[in-house]
Amino acid sequence: MDELKGRLHATGWGALAPAPAAPDMLPDSDVAIIDWLDFSQTLNPLGMPDAFGPALNLLTRNPITPEEERNAQAQIPALLAKRYGVHPGCVAVGASATDVLAAVANSFEPRTVAVPVPSRAAYERCLGTAGHRIVEVPGPDGFVVPEPQAVDRMGLSFDAAMLANPAFPTSRLLARQTLLDYLQACAWVIVDERGIDLTLGGESAASMLGDHSNLIVIRSLTDTFSLPGMPLSCALAHPAVAARISQLVKRPASAALSARLLKLAAPDHHLERSREMLESEIPWMQCMLSLVPGISIYPAEANYVMCSFAPGRSMHLGAADTPDLVRKLQKRGFPVRTLDRTPGVSPGSHFCVSVRTRTDNERFIAALRQIVAGR
Repeated sequence: MDELKGRLHATGWGALAPAPAAPDMLPDSDVAIIDWLDFSQTLNPLGMPDAFGPALNLLTRNPITPEEERNAQAQIPALLAKRYGVHPGCVAVGASATDVLAAVANSFEPRTVAVPVPSRAAYERCLGTAGHRIVEVPGPDGFVVPEPQAVDRMGLSFDAAMLANPAFPTSRLLARQTLLDYLQACAWVIVDERGIDLTLGGESAASMLGDHSNLIVIRSLTDTFSLPGMPLSCALAHPAVAARISQLVKRPASAALSARLLKLAAPDHHLERSREMLESEIPWMQCMLSLVPGISIYPAEANYVMCSFAPGRSMHLGAADTPDLVRKLQKRGFPVRTLDRTPGVSPGSHFCVSVRTRTDNERFIAALRQIVAGR
């Protein structure tokens, strides 16, 4: 660990990657008459736990004293450590997962970082802003993360890695052996696990921290408990690394509120129900999407499915291509996420559909079939 610790320092130089532009909005007249069902977000399809609502209302109506806020700030690392099965000293608390990633990236001196693509644009943006050099690593069919040895055979060199478990938008889990290979080959490896709670049996890499001081795991409760307006995330790492990240990371807006929600989430009954539902809904959604003419899907292991729409020349369908299909879905009140600005994805070729409840999923598939059929 001494060698790794010697390389830890804050950096702030590097080119800022362009931020994605905001998507086009429908005219006000169209927005007003649509009953929206959002299939673009990867949040928990069951929403917040029932206990969160009253706690949010109570804490927002009653002013939080500075003392309560300080006490909560001291409690949160222990609460997160208990949740993720690590020592409190291994926890660096932050707001959004992107905020945490930015702090992690700035905690290391510049390296050449392998980033398997497709991936979130925020990875390259955060790493590039911190001065790291990005090496995009294309994946094979199915977008499984290639092993380091395969990357070497491509003629690509790197000494650090940015991985995800599950990957977005490919919805694939990271194989444990693949991660071990990267840990052996790299000075440090970051694993983004913000969506792992909503997968088909995904296992966190946090249990490997004791044996690998060059591993940093990013976790978040935002997707897990459908809290987009109150982000709470963290980095799990060797204590020396976590301490450095803690000095740089952006803190949650309210430590008192975050601590209260963490305590309410401890039983995990809500998450258990969510996982049980997704065990049937993820395969169901894949099957139904694959049966729509012109739609091709990639195997999904998380609560979203990567798709393409490419009707053959002999197929007379109600949408011309992927952008046309996405626009028509949005006009009917079913936003999906376009992947035009996703590293490793050709513009206008793919989109991502989240997995919701059976009732919502059936409504989406029905609308999709109607559009493709030209009705």
